[in-house]
Amino acid sequence: MDAAKVRELVNDPRRVGVMATTNRAGEPNAAVFGSPYMPDDHTLVMGLGETRTAQNLLETSRAVFLSVLPADNPVETQGVRIYLKVRTLEKEGPNLEAVKDRIRKAAGDRAAARVRYAVFFDIESTRPLIDWGPGSKDPLT
Repeated sequence: MDAAKVRELVNDPRRVGVMATTNRAGEPNAAVFGSPYMPDDHTLVMGLGETRTAQNLLETSRAVFLSVLPADNPVETQGVRIYLKVRTLEKEGPNLEAVKDRIRKAAGDRAAARVRYAVFFDIESTRPLIDWGPGSKDPLT
């Protein structure tokens, strides 16, 4: 997918975001998150509390983020699957404070107070949310 379109889908405030991770044993976890955003075409940033997602990232450093813009007709739903690897997971410092400030502005003090980590991911690859199969063209692009 085009990097500008991926960034637009992730940074749209109307989107629903789901982060999927696994632990070392391969046990899956998925959770809804509002904090992820893309400051550039190669990075996804998010704030995390002491959660199963954070623990899984500490163990495996891999995740998939789904960014979904629902539509009345499911076939018209827009979205992207983003395959990620943790670049850095920070427990203190200016990056953590910046992530907390961003969350505070969007979701309030209580949400920001839960944040314990600023996570910076490298985007390894992307795929459309709805995969029309090999050789097929997404009718919405």
